[in-house]
Amino acid sequence: MAIIYSYPTLTPQLGDKVLGSNITDASGTPVTGNPTVQYSFSEVKELVDQQFIQQFTSSSNDSATGAIPASQGPVATNSVYPIIFGPADVSSTSVTIDAAGKVVFLKTGTYYITQEYSLGVAAAPNILQTMFRIYDGTNQVGPTHLEKWKYADTADRKRVVIETMVNITSPNTEYIFQMIRDANGANDGKLYQQTNNNGWTTTPNAQITISKLI
Repeated sequence: MAIIYSYPTLTPQLGDKVLGSNITDASGTPVTGNPTVQYSFSEVKELVDQQFIQQFTSSSNDSATGAIPASQGPVATNSVYPIIFGPADVSSTSVTIDAAGKVVFLKTGTYYITQEYSLGVAAAPNILQTMFRIYDGTNQVGPTHLEKWKYADTADRKRVVIETMVNITSPNTEYIFQMIRDANGANDGKLYQQTNNNGWTTTPNAQITISKLI
């Protein structure tokens, strides 16, 4: 075989092909032997052009009056609470959410999840040790997010933002989003809506936005 730089130079066309190694399959599973394969430039371009497209956003502000309380959270320390967002949203063909906060990924692929919470207390001052996680019904997905915070007043609120990228390899994978008060902190801490002045909308106690790499 000749040295690569000795071959003629041409402007690539979308129908042309290049050689590469197949490291993983479509589900992300490693491929044994890493076989050499062909890739067309049109397929490479399609892969590179992918962007995260929002599938839905759901918050406590979206629900009908009384559907989601102004505050939500655990009833005691070490008691796991499944977080509720807005009403059910089945508008996306890739991922849905029900009124109880359960997310179902209908299609495989890479997803970007943003959780936003307004964390507060009922008594002051308190030191909270509140934890958040994603749970698939059998196992925890990713790390535990810890918020340890000392509040001075019951009107205090802390904005909590958790961003997670996940690779869904099986259709109909289910996620629920949970919080818990760790016993190392006070038996206090919930998610609170915040009513604002000047006609601005209420800050939700919980909101979730999910986008898909397309």
